[in-house]
Amino acid sequence: MTDDDLRARIRRADPAASWEPASPDEVARLLEKTMIDSTTPVVPKRRHYALAAAALVLVAAAGAGWFITQRGPDPVTVRLDAPGGFAAKCLEPSVERLAASADFAMEGTVQAVTDSTVTIDVTRVFHGADADRVEVAQAGETSEQLMGTGKFETGKDYLVASYDGTVMTCGYSGEATAPGLRGLYEQAFPRVTGGR
Repeated sequence: MTDDDLRARIRRADPAASWEPASPDEVARLLEKTMIDSTTPVVPKRRHYALAAAALVLVAAAGAGWFITQRGPDPVTVRLDAPGGFAAKCLEPSVERLAASADFAMEGTVQAVTDSTVTIDVTRVFHGADADRVEVAQAGETSEQLMGTGKFETGKDYLVASYDGTVMTCGYSGEATAPGLRGLYEQAFPRVTGGR
């Protein structure tokens, strides 16, 4: 995860991000009101125990909340369908078609392969929503249409694009080291300065 990715996550998690900033006049008014208001609440002595108990409960809740937030946010997972079978031959892949058709494109490392699902940890999102993990549904040997060895293998890096939630094949998805595939992604989804 890069610093830009971390900043983007923090911006998305900020509950006040959508608020309009207070005007200088409003800030001055609130500051003046705070300085003028000097009322001190009078608490009867018999309520001290109740307040102490309430404070203890709040401290315990804050500690539990802190502990829970230290685990970090739940990972964002994108689920894709397995590539479908093709009756006709594929056309040569093009930068224009990838850029125009892909609704999601990423690079990642396969962490697990089962009979029904391939789990990929995302290292870079080229296009589409931010994601930490991608799960690709498996249906038999349909992944044999991927560039490279033709199949997802644990520990290998892959470039994967999807159209309408289905993995694009025919030269658009495969091993990251497949000749020409990385260049295709770099041209279709150039990085924007200050972006992901």
